[in-house]
Amino acid sequence: MSADKTVKDPQTGRRRRPLLTRNRAEEAELEPEEEVVEDRSITPGKGRATPSRRRQEEDEEEGNLATRTVGGLRGYFEGVRSELDKVVWPTREEIRRLTTIVLVTLVVCSLVLGTISFLFTELFRLGLNSPIVLLAVMVIGIVVGLVVLRLSNGRSSSPY
Repeated sequence: MSADKTVKDPQTGRRRRPLLTRNRAEEAELEPEEEVVEDRSITPGKGRATPSRRRQEEDEEEGNLATRTVGGLRGYFEGVRSELDKVVWPTREEIRRLTTIVLVTLVVCSLVLGTISFLFTELFRLGLNSPIVLLAVMVIGIVVGLVVLRLSNGRSSSPY
């Protein structure tokens, strides 16, 4: 199949034979259509060749140990500085709001965990004095856990 007898399919991008063949006289009368090349790149070309990484690495390896070390540290700090320039710092109002959220969450969580710790401490203190109380609380906890597990498995029909 020669290239002049094929047509590029716009949907698949593959070349195929034309469905209808024209005779040679009609083809001679028709002007050739310009092929439109669609530019799919996001950014325009630079107009120059990009240096290879190997060549860049060779350039960096020049010099003695001290100059390479100083150059490496300088490059690191330049990179850090350029990244810090890209940071969008919060405003004073945002800092106050976010700090309030963090402090309120911290206080609420500490109160909840302190209450749970206090309840378990009292439970075990009572359980050591009277083991029946500790055993009863453990049995009640196991029964409640099994009931909750059974109800949660019954509600969801899918495993996810």
